[in-house]
This record gives sequence, C-alpha cells and structure tokens, in this order.
Amino acid sequence: MTNQLDLILAQHKNKTVILDTNILLVYLVGRVNPEQIEKFNRTNSRYCAEDFEVLDNLLSKFTKFATTPNILTEVSNLGGQLSGDVKVAFFNLLSIFIQETNEQYISSSEISKDMLFVKFGITDRGIFELVKTEKYLVITDDRKLAGNLENYSINFNNLRDLRAYGVL
Repeated sequence: MTNQLDLILAQHKNKTVILDTNILLVYLVGRVNPEQIEKFNRTNSRYCAEDFEVLDNLLSKFTKFATTPNILTEVSNLGGQLSGDVKVAFFNLLSIFIQETNEQYISSSEISKDMLFVKFGITDRGIFELVKTEKYLVITDDRKLAGNLENYSINFNNLRDLRAYGVL
C-alpha cells in the first residue's frame, strides 16, 4: 500500500490536487481547530483530529489546488452549520482557500449529458470531467469515486488504514 501511495505521489509531484467535498471540509475545520472535527455534527461521526493530521501532512506535499463551484457550494453549505467564532474562522479560511485555488467551471448541462451523471451526481461528475481533461490528482474518501479514477486519486480511507497499522 505505501509503495502504491509513493508511486501516486511521485507521478503527481508538482501537479494540481482537487479535494473532494468531505476532505476539504475536514481540512478547513481542522485548520480552525482539529478538536472541532470531533465536535462538528457534519464531521464527528466519520473523522477525528488524527485524520486532519494525516491530511495536513499529505497536503503539505502539494502547492497547487483546483476546485469546482459544486465542491465549494457543498463545503459552504456544510460549514454554514458551524456556529460562533468557529464559523467565522471557517469562512475566513474558506475565503482564503478560494482566493488561492484554481476554480474550474464546467456547466451543469455539460456534466449531466451522460450516464456518469446518474451514477455519481453533479459534483463527482464534474470532478471526473476535470481529471479527464487536466489529469488532476483527487483526494477523496468516496470509495466509488476513487475506484473509478484509478491512478488519479488517493482514497483517504486507505491512508487511515495505513495510520491504523502504524505505517503513517
């Protein structure tokens, strides 16, 4: 597993990374305060502060990020459920992320033209289109999405497994 991860990282060194919705949400909440991951109702059942540490370490290997309006909308809507100072800090970080990230727009009418739209929905279908044209690396915890992106994705669940076995 680590050899495969090393190979993927080597292949995508200096390339642009797309963070799927849940991964971006965990990253931003963790940047506010890793302890908030286990307190926030949109992340606490699936993620922990250690997940943020693994993610932060992984993302430190990259300098260029891309996203879509669909990912940003989902993250904004989910982050809007935070409250108080945490919510303010979250949106400040989201704003910085948006300013520093290459936002790629693909029209919904283009995304919805084939059966992948039915299988994956609008956000993931948009990710597929970007990977097809730009060969971005996607970090996701969606096993179905990761499996269909083959060598253009890192399944975050695999990183968690490596951490659980003391490899990471």
